[in-house]
Parts: sequence; structure tokens; C-alpha cells
Amino acid sequence: MIDLAIVGLGRWGTFLVDAVQGVSPKVRFAAAVSRTPGRIEQAAASRGIKVLASLEEALAQPTIAGIVLATPHSLHAAQIEACVRAGRPVFVEKPFTLTSSSAAQASAAASAAGVVVATGFNRRFLPAMRKLKSVVGEGGLGTLRHIESNFSANLIGRFSPGQWRLTAEENPAGGFAGGGIHMIDAIIHLGGPVTGVFAVGSSRIPALEPLEDTVSALLTLASGATASVTTMMATAPTFRLQVFGTQGSAEIRGPDTLEIVDLAGKGGPFSFEAVSTERAEIEAFADAISGEAPYPIPMDDVLNGVAVFEAIGRSLSTGGPVSIADGGP
Repeated sequence: MIDLAIVGLGRWGTFLVDAVQGVSPKVRFAAAVSRTPGRIEQAAASRGIKVLASLEEALAQPTIAGIVLATPHSLHAAQIEACVRAGRPVFVEKPFTLTSSSAAQASAAASAAGVVVATGFNRRFLPAMRKLKSVVGEGGLGTLRHIESNFSANLIGRFSPGQWRLTAEENPAGGFAGGGIHMIDAIIHLGGPVTGVFAVGSSRIPALEPLEDTVSALLTLASGATASVTTMMATAPTFRLQVFGTQGSAEIRGPDTLEIVDLAGKGGPFSFEAVSTERAEIEAFADAISGEAPYPIPMDDVLNGVAVFEAIGRSLSTGGPVSIADGGP
């Protein structure tokens, strides 16, 4: 059994803990870090977790095999490097960092130290996404032409005013830090590296200002294919991704359904049982720590995703296209 410490036992951190605590035969959370320990004391105690006051304190615990970061985005880079210096594997909630330069620096430090670094793109672990990756990789759709995607939700009332998830500093591309970045990762996963971005956004919902509540981006891929991704912060929950190829198309609509259509307009849906993608990603991190298997999301994909995320923010600011070369804008 691998023991982990989580830094940030908030809404999402609690999801990650509850996905494995008392359920997984591989991994459990033994400690939680908070700058205000009293705030999480009850939640931690009910889960059999010790409360610590700092990341440094967690890194000093010899029984803690890895660290999970569910902290504000702007803290990730420094926290990753602290874990790497201590020789401790680290799992980082998306986005990995907010800039290409900080992502490259953190990745290089981990590589030089031989430390496992994993990123939390849990949608990669959906059975529907795995099936789609297999279909695309085997040429079942022919030559990839375009990927169309939308990851949206209603954030009004979910977070209080001033909460970090609604600040421009932590979310430089509107809703992409919280939702749309999953689709950036899916596009890279299915279609390969992104080389260019053009984004537009709008702010029409006062409760979500100063963020752009609607952002759409057109992407160019190194393969010659194109992609589009939209994220909205004030609409019905939407998770949709469609891949178009010269021999057909395939669409994920919601987490558990994949429909494939051939050139004659015929095809059929695949339905999958719901799984805990949070448990899957944390167990994959545990497997990487134990040496059982490498973490399945390549760092090159993560770095390109950070570059795309940063480029979307830059395109929104400049009103023009942004090219991505060598992993960064």
C-alpha cells in the first residue's frame, strides 16, 4: 500500500481522496496539508488522515511515498520543484503550470533527478476515450482532418466571489484552466502536437467577471489537421468531442458514450460502464511510484498543452493568432 499526502483538501482535493480512500488496494492518503489546519481537521479525521501545516512538513515524513497537489494553479511550479528537490514523486492537478517556461523548468528538474511527475488529466482514463484513441490510432477513421470539442458548465454560485478559481490571475484563459484544458489534452492525445492558436472570448455574465465566460479557440496541428475547442462557464454541463477523418467520424457525448459513423452514415454507439477516473489516475500514479508501469500521460503532451493554454490567453489579450514552436509560444 502506497501512502500519499494531498496538498489542498478543498472541493477537488476531497474528490481525489474519496476516490481511493478505503477502496483502492494500491494507494491511500495518509496526510493532508493546509495553511489553516483547523479548517480541514474534521474532514481529514473522518477519512483517517493526519493534518500537516506545510508541504515541507509532508516532504519530511519518511512514510509518505508521493505528493498530490490540488492547489491554486500559480503555486504548482514552485511546489513541483520543492517535491523534486526532496526526491519525492508528485502528482499535479491540471494545469501543470501556467506558463511554458515554468513547465519546462519543472519538467527538466524532475527528469534530471529521476523523479516521477504526473499530471491529472482524468478524462484520458475514460473507457470511451481509450476506445476512441484505439480507433484513431488504428486508422479506423482514415486520415485525421478535424477535432471539434466543447467542455462547459455552470459556475454561477459554485464559488464565492474572490475565490481563487474565479480570479484572472489563476485563470488567464477564462474557463480553460478548469474545463477546456481537458479538451486541449484530448486534442493532443488524439491528433498530436498543436502548433498554432487563435482565440476569441466574451464576458456577458457579471457574476463571473473579470473572466471571459465564453472562450473559443481554433487550433492548427503539426499533422496538418485542425481543431476547435469551446468552453463556457454559464450554461448546461457539456462534454462533447468529435473526431473527423477521411473514412468516418466518431463522437464522445458525455463520459460514457462513443458513436462511430462511416462514410455511408451508418454506425452504432458504444456504451461504457461509469468508472472513477479519479481513482484510475491516482492508482496510475501509484503504479509509476512503485515502478509497475510508467504514468500513461507523456510529459511532451503536458508541455505542449501548457503552451496551448498559455497561447490562448495571449491570443485573447492581443486579438491575433499565436504560433507555438518547440513546445512554447
